[in-house]
Amino acid sequence: MKISTIGVVSIVGIVLATAPIWAGPIGIENLSPAEKSLVLSVLERKEKRIGQEIPEPPKGPALARYMAKRAQIRRLINRIQSGQPVSPDEIDQELWPTYP
Repeated sequence: MKISTIGVVSIVGIVLATAPIWAGPIGIENLSPAEKSLVLSVLERKEKRIGQEIPEPPKGPALARYMAKRAQIRRLINRIQSGQPVSPDEIDQELWPTYP
């Protein structure tokens, strides 16, 4: 599990590091379908993991923080899927670990 996660994050890091070279100043809208699919799968896994980390019983500010983070990732995924320009910095920011 850890090895595959590390591998995926490494690949995404490489893609994001080289994305500005291919995409120019606009963002990642010029990524190949394979690269876009990889970024989307990593973001969807992150969203799912955040959903599983919701504290039990869900209550208070912790729940609000998790729900806001999950909604923010979902909005980013929707923007990428719809073809809107997304900067690599936004994706990087969403991939950093979430701390309660």
